[in-house]
Amino acid sequence: MDEDARIRVNVETQTFRFIPGKPISHDDAVRLAKGIKSGPWVVISHKEPRATFVVEESGSVLVHGIARLEVARLVMQELLLSLGMSEEGLHSEVGDMLVSFSFGRAVLLDLAAARFADVEKDQRVGCIRIDANRHNCNLLVFNNGHGVVTGQSSKRVAEMAVRHWAAQLDEEGALA
Repeated sequence: MDEDARIRVNVETQTFRFIPGKPISHDDAVRLAKGIKSGPWVVISHKEPRATFVVEESGSVLVHGIARLEVARLVMQELLLSLGMSEEGLHSEVGDMLVSFSFGRAVLLDLAAARFADVEKDQRVGCIRIDANRHNCNLLVFNNGHGVVTGQSSKRVAEMAVRHWAAQLDEEGALA
């Protein structure tokens, strides 16, 4: 079987920040959007698609639980409409994503940690942590070959990191 065919990569979630033309009032977010005040923020749950809005002190909004910018923008527009606000001047920023993956093979954690300076065994979680500097992210890999990529905002770069480290681990005999 082709090694690349075994590897699966999936974006689980990504964080987006939306900055409306006019800041969102916390009072309106609680009253009109059924938000819950939590310290300096207001948290709003969205049912379909499932997402969480965090209205920041500045009136901007973090959107969690959605993997695509287009969908996040649509639910943000819906929130603005429910607050009686215009989407005019709405800007977005793309944050880090959480990417899950599978090498399709088991990983010999002790061997991987011993062979690479960028790999550290994490006894608390039962995985190895790979500092993938070349791809500006981190990989947490479990012995069953499944893992997550953190600290990256591009699916393509995250996938490149997974494929690179799968090849490195295979070359060192750390994939079973």
